[in-house]
Amino acid sequence: MASVKVVLRKDKINKKNGLAPLYLRIIKDRKTKFISLGIKIEPKYWNEDKMLIKKGATNYQEFNNYILQKRAEAERTSIVLETENNGTTISNIKEKIVGPKSKNFFTYAEKKIKELKYSLSPSTFNSYNIYVKKIEKFHGSRDLNFSDIDLTYIKSYEKYLFKKGNSAATVEYSFRVIKMFFNHAINEGIIGWDKYPFKNYRIKVPKPIKYYLNEEQFKALLEYKGRPLHDSELFYDMFVFACYAGGLRFFDVLELKWNDYLEDEQRIVKVIRKTKRKHQFKLPKKAVEILEKYKKDKQKKSDYVFPLLRNGFDYTIAPEIIYHEKEKHTKRANRTLKLIGKELKFPFKLTFHTSRHTFATRALNKGMRIEHVSKILDHSNISITQVYAKIINKELDKAMDIMDD
Repeated sequence: MASVKVVLRKDKINKKNGLAPLYLRIIKDRKTKFISLGIKIEPKYWNEDKMLIKKGATNYQEFNNYILQKRAEAERTSIVLETENNGTTISNIKEKIVGPKSKNFFTYAEKKIKELKYSLSPSTFNSYNIYVKKIEKFHGSRDLNFSDIDLTYIKSYEKYLFKKGNSAATVEYSFRVIKMFFNHAINEGIIGWDKYPFKNYRIKVPKPIKYYLNEEQFKALLEYKGRPLHDSELFYDMFVFACYAGGLRFFDVLELKWNDYLEDEQRIVKVIRKTKRKHQFKLPKKAVEILEKYKKDKQKKSDYVFPLLRNGFDYTIAPEIIYHEKEKHTKRANRTLKLIGKELKFPFKLTFHTSRHTFATRALNKGMRIEHVSKILDHSNISITQVYAKIINKELDKAMDIMDD
């Protein structure tokens, strides 16, 4: 019978960093074969008797789980082969354990995207395809296997993306997509953990700046009378509504129907698109005034509040249509708001999402408890809301600086 052990190859210690690789060692008929596990550690962390990494080493728990899994697979494979065929050689065992040659990345990625299509939003589905095409453009051909994507390759791709003018957030998302395909391939047994190139790769993504309107700017917006584009009054009203209506995201305002509004209680009750949670809150007077403006005679409860989507049309039969409408109207809204922001000389580009940040900072400034703000924003965790509290604290610190004059 073949014996399977996990060994530390001290004969292959890297002289620069002092790390030694771990291998599966298979011995049969006095012949030896080694299979790399793709893990390198400092020799002091290796427990030879237990064939596991000692506590204290980086990612030791994750690596140990992988070691146990691969060792068990190797032992099981060798037993099955030897039971079924007395003439099995050590080379046969290694070939069976290592598996087929590395799979083509593009073939697998495109197949996986198709499999996931109906569990993804149309926008996410499209973005996955776009980011795979970006890799193909960088590589210059479709001849790319998972095994080709190592640390050197992803650093080269990172450099290429930045050179092309991509933001750090875009670069980070590019690698998030690649990681997703690697994780699926590993879970499906198509490639091993040793082929995962992101174990020692991190990209620093600067935290996005949350632009919001302070009280002076918000007052200027409310007093704004200009109308630079067709339909701009509608988008302006939707933005102001969101600033008062709990910072609802554009998609939720776009899809708002009259049956989401309990008029007697002046309350919004609807399922939020992003979180899929049923959400409700009472509306301030200004938000109610905006809703009253868009009320019509003989309107149905199922009609949309803001006249952008088609009343009576069932968008659920083709989700890509509603997402196309959302993208189209988001661009129109942001184009309008950008022009309004320029006219009012705001120091940043005004977008619809600014309304969400404006609601949060105004609510905290007016003394609303952070737990209540978090609930109204429909945050899953109050730590998300605390970012706004930090913004308010910075404002207070700045205000106190006048005492130094």
